[in-house]
Amino acid sequence: MEFKMRMKPTERTRTLTPVQVLQIHDITPSMRRLTLVGDGLRNFVSDKPAQWVKVFFPAPDQRPPASRAYTIRRLKPADGQVELELVLHGDNGPASYWLSRAKIGDTLQLSAPRAGAEIRQSIQRYILLGDITALPAMSAIAADLPAQVQAEMFVEVANQADEQRIDTLARLKVHWLYAGKRIPGTTGQLEQSLKDALIDITDCQFWVAGESSMVKTVVTHLLNERLVQKSAIQSAGYWKLGVKGHREESGK
Repeated sequence: MEFKMRMKPTERTRTLTPVQVLQIHDITPSMRRLTLVGDGLRNFVSDKPAQWVKVFFPAPDQRPPASRAYTIRRLKPADGQVELELVLHGDNGPASYWLSRAKIGDTLQLSAPRAGAEIRQSIQRYILLGDITALPAMSAIAADLPAQVQAEMFVEVANQADEQRIDTLARLKVHWLYAGKRIPGTTGQLEQSLKDALIDITDCQFWVAGESSMVKTVVTHLLNERLVQKSAIQSAGYWKLGVKGHREESGK
């Protein structure tokens, strides 16, 4: 079942799909996987990895729900299920507050899937780079890469406990970076690691996401110093330090 609900002006025409929490699983100390179920999910179409949905979290005191964007980790339309992986970081915001208290049977609303990463079967090399907020998307992309692809992933997490298994048919090398007490995506390690890396940009696609300033710095480096063609770069600023609800998609 799908319905429209009253929102702020920019949200009023969005059709939302109600879902319930079916399973909750902590993958690492900083990442929680939610398996959501709902009949409306059978109508979702996800033809690209790393597509995202807006999640509308219920708010107390009859206030309008707060929304945040999250990447689809797995979509199973036939089962009416979707998996989202969310970063645990306290309970300061409405999404974090809800997530820290989530339980089986809780209800949410989702928008339809959007955007996603283009995977060209003819490309021989892929470079994926991002902080922990981009890890679900990078994992989804890696899972879709063909076996002949040589892939390299640069990902910054808090510490070694936040490392995850990355399933892929591609020949993948993962560089795990640790932020320690700082916030992943803000330490400068991702930018420096890429600058120091030996990368053949011939027949290579780049995918970059995470903290907005970091993403812009990386893309600028690729364009101006590596001389990578703009068409070979997909990027997204998932969040911005000090700004609530930020998300920007630059596509290609």
